[in-house]
Amino acid sequence: MTTNSFPHRTMGKPIDDVPLPERRAFAIELLLDGGGISETARKAGLSLPTVSKYKTLIETSGPDAVARLRTHGTVPRLDDASQSWLVSAIKHSPDLHGYPGPGWTISELRELIFRRFGIHFSASHVGYLVRGYGLAYRLTYPTSKAPSSHAVQKVQADVYASRRKVAAKMLLDGESVGRVAKALDISERTISKYRSMVAADGIEAVERLRSSGPETTLGPEALEWLQAALNRSPMEHGYESELWRNGDVQKLIKKRFGVYHSSGHVRTLAGKLGLEHRLRPPKQRTEKKRLTINDETLAWVAAILKESPRVHGIDADHWTNGRLRTMLHRRVGVDYSRGYIWEIATRAGVADLLSRRRS
Repeated sequence: MTTNSFPHRTMGKPIDDVPLPERRAFAIELLLDGGGISETARKAGLSLPTVSKYKTLIETSGPDAVARLRTHGTVPRLDDASQSWLVSAIKHSPDLHGYPGPGWTISELRELIFRRFGIHFSASHVGYLVRGYGLAYRLTYPTSKAPSSHAVQKVQADVYASRRKVAAKMLLDGESVGRVAKALDISERTISKYRSMVAADGIEAVERLRSSGPETTLGPEALEWLQAALNRSPMEHGYESELWRNGDVQKLIKKRFGVYHSSGHVRTLAGKLGLEHRLRPPKQRTEKKRLTINDETLAWVAAILKESPRVHGIDADHWTNGRLRTMLHRRVGVDYSRGYIWEIATRAGVADLLSRRRS
């Protein structure tokens, strides 16, 4: 059922006078019916950040997680039924809830509480609760060699993916970069990148992004294999060079383990393995962003991207990151990174004119 006005039980009250639980229930109905964040906030008399939080909870943990949120007070509390459930969970094996190991860690319990009740407790408060229940003996503490919990990582990845999707939808609804960034606690630079992606390829472009983090970490056996591979010549793996290039190591890891690592992380891994000397030394950075990219240059970028590349001697019908990079090098004599080229185009307000295809 699509709801276009506040439920009849409000009996004509101003929205602000309607109890929060009723407005929250109404917001859940609107969001489940596909309502946008701005529309839901306006109709239910709630703030954009609040509705964004509700939408994320619904997508990650279901509408019940929103319904269980506290209504008033500065300190969130678990009711008797919730505490009884939590005590039972702590007494039993973490395996029942998707966490490996015979005992609980504080971080696992924090995640479990959020998944079940939609409440974020600090680590110290979770420890206080467990000790108060007389169950401190059920806690265990991870060491530096202990593997991360796969279940926790999956939940975190799902949360990040949901936040990205919400951000994309808010941008499509016409929300500004600043408001989206503040509502979802994401940097404006990241939201600007999302806006460019959405303008070029729709929400699907943002949904295809993959969260970075511990889920892509190589295990001991994989690191041992990588160490042996880096000790040998790249030519044995089909790369025509004497020393390993960052990009070649990235491809090797992707091909062998199906995991993508950034260029910086590849060099970090090589350093930890004591093999940084097997990589080509990084290029010296010559960028002076604040000195060269001024308002005049930004205006110039905006102007040329609105023209055909052929006007500027480039045999192509559309602009790409690489072609703009070439033009900037001609103008200011600096070879900027691809990431900074996107930032320049975004600051100039014309990132949507750059094709995602490589030159």
